[in-house]
Amino acid sequence: MAIKNIGIGTSGWSYPSGHGTWNGIFYPPRGQGQRPPEFDEVAYYAEHFDTVEVNSTFYNIPTPQITCRWAQRTPYDFEFSVKLYQEFIHPRMFADATGHDDARVDGSDVDMVRAALDPLRNADKLGVLLAQFPPSFKNDRSAHDYLAWLLSAFGDCRLPSSCGTAAGAMTWEEPSSY
Repeated sequence: MAIKNIGIGTSGWSYPSGHGTWNGIFYPPRGQGQRPPEFDEVAYYAEHFDTVEVNSTFYNIPTPQITCRWAQRTPYDFEFSVKLYQEFIHPRMFADATGHDDARVDGSDVDMVRAALDPLRNADKLGVLLAQFPPSFKNDRSAHDYLAWLLSAFGDCRLPSSCGTAAGAMTWEEPSSY
């Protein structure tokens, strides 16, 4: 994939209801005669933008069949930047959400995510893999070791990262971080 200088897109493409709905604002309104039954939101979105950040992958790992359909329904130069599954970047939140006491990731978790990303990678549509850590992710030896492991696990993906910015919690910007 040729690296683009700037891509224009949003965080997500499907906001079907509630206060933030895109129906009738960006997408044609739902209702009789307003929108064809086979209307495809991601295809319509890709007519207007060239990239999207996929947040749903933070909550669930999609199947390869789903990511393959995303790739098929978008133009050849469209790019999906995918947020890494919460088990990798928010282990406490994952443990609370799933009831698992042990939220440590291993090779099988990496394999599952990689399998989900393969259709996007194979279609040359995988943007960055987003690793957005919580403010509790401190600049210490264990965090450095984990980042090194994460980079080795997903070394063939572009993997930027960021840490939360809760007041007083950001330690990555201190001079000792460099």
